[in-house]
Amino acid sequence: MKQVMMFIAAVVVVLMMSACGGKTGKSASDTDSVPADSVVMEEASIDKHTEDYLRERVDSFYSVYKNPKYEKSGHRIYNGKFVNRDSAYCSKSYQDLMAKAEEIAEENEEPLLDYDHWTNSQDDNNFTYEVGKISNMTDSTAVVKVKAKNAGKPYTITLNMRFERGDWYVDDFLSDDGTGEKKYFENYIKDNSFYQQFSLKELLYLTQHYDESPIAEKSGLALAHHHSEQSGEVDCDEYIYGRDIMVSSKNGTYDVTNVRPHGFYFVMSLDTSTNGYLYFMNMLDATDFYERAIKTKPFTFENMHITVKKESDGKSFLVQEIMRDKTASTMFAVHSPERDGDHYKIYIEIYV
Repeated sequence: MKQVMMFIAAVVVVLMMSACGGKTGKSASDTDSVPADSVVMEEASIDKHTEDYLRERVDSFYSVYKNPKYEKSGHRIYNGKFVNRDSAYCSKSYQDLMAKAEEIAEENEEPLLDYDHWTNSQDDNNFTYEVGKISNMTDSTAVVKVKAKNAGKPYTITLNMRFERGDWYVDDFLSDDGTGEKKYFENYIKDNSFYQQFSLKELLYLTQHYDESPIAEKSGLALAHHHSEQSGEVDCDEYIYGRDIMVSSKNGTYDVTNVRPHGFYFVMSLDTSTNGYLYFMNMLDATDFYERAIKTKPFTFENMHITVKKESDGKSFLVQEIMRDKTASTMFAVHSPERDGDHYKIYIEIYV
């Protein structure tokens, strides 16, 4: 019994010591928790929706220019390592759009941007900056002016900011007229992927309205060349509609060159017969168009009910108008792509 009482007394002493330790703050567990608690309180006390904080945030983007250091490769060193500021400090939507445009630019073997948008220059060895005016600030957006100077020339860099992921990020780099790089990326993607939007409907505009350029150009291709001459008693006409091409003509002949890898054009030739041709610079583009067109579902074009009929040889298909009596009238046949010099040709066999 005496041993039991001594054990109970010992337990009481331990509990009292623990309680006292909690009051004095000298227990090991409490001592370890102090830094974590203070960090949480410090983080909670920061108001990130003030101009002062936003100014500090933008200043951190540019702090690499205060004491610039370089790797042997020429990359700037930031806190001892190279930092891709686009991925570190740009918004998610900006990064996604830029990545898509960069993928196309890489395919085209050309730079997406030929300057550093952080300094709005190609050479920043003499670049200095100061975070200037902040305007139009809300809980989620703001515009920040960075007063820059490079090679003795003062200018302004305008950042469109967005609050996301718990902090401020650059959502766009704005030009003097208010347009930004995101709009440029969107146009670049649209211009360079147009061949993917070119469809059987667009081809119908060209075959039906080749001599009415305002209507034909609804296809998205512009009239690039028209040549007309008479050979004996035969009138000869040739129309060329294209995108991202350059046409040079001399002494009744012409030469077509592509100014971009995805450029393509349509030729309508009329003399003793009527023929159409689609020329693509890229074999994949030609094949992509043909495969998309052959899978086209029935649709209406200028009050005509259009359908596609695959030929048994698998190398061509017919574009037909379905009449009111359910009979089919063939408008033209589209043949699979084949190599023709530097281009890939799709022959359009016109039914007159």
